[in-house]
Amino acid sequence: MTKYVLLVLIVFAISCKQKTIQSSSIDKDRAAKIIEFSNPETSPFNAEEIKEMGTLKFFEADEKYKVKATLHRVPDLPFFEMPHSNNVTRSYQKFGEITFDLNGKNFTLPVYSNEQFKKEHDLFFPFHDLTNVKETYGGGRFMDLKYTDSSDVIEVDFNLCYHPYCAHSHRFHCPIVQKESSMEIEIKAGEKL
Repeated sequence: MTKYVLLVLIVFAISCKQKTIQSSSIDKDRAAKIIEFSNPETSPFNAEEIKEMGTLKFFEADEKYKVKATLHRVPDLPFFEMPHSNNVTRSYQKFGEITFDLNGKNFTLPVYSNEQFKKEHDLFFPFHDLTNVKETYGGGRFMDLKYTDSSDVIEVDFNLCYHPYCAHSHRFHCPIVQKESSMEIEIKAGEKL
């Protein structure tokens, strides 16, 4: 019981620190993730990993990290085996590239799909930035993006980026972020160490 009271206090503290922009939605997502990951019955992590991981941490939500991107779709490319940690591969397809401006710089980075993502109109966006190793997981962070068939404009909200499970446990494997997915800026948004 005291664990859950503590969780509620932590969630409240996070919500008080966030900017009011879209923070109620972000706060709810973060609070749900903290509760899910802290509860051994719902967490993908075992009790020892939960203890070692501690409470998830996030940068303060900031509107400047929410951008509109142009999706440049490519014709159906063949699926390829994306390398993952632990010498595993998984089948993905390059869906296209997204182009956006952030902190005065222009970026064009790849986004990927697989059979499950396509059904749900999701895109997988792995990336590196200059916070990796120092403030965020060294292997990069991920984001799930939504697209529609009728528009090539998608929202990219870095406040929602997250660490893969392998950042918290060696039992999991995760995609290895490729060099073409690197940004030479600090993105102080989303999940942090």
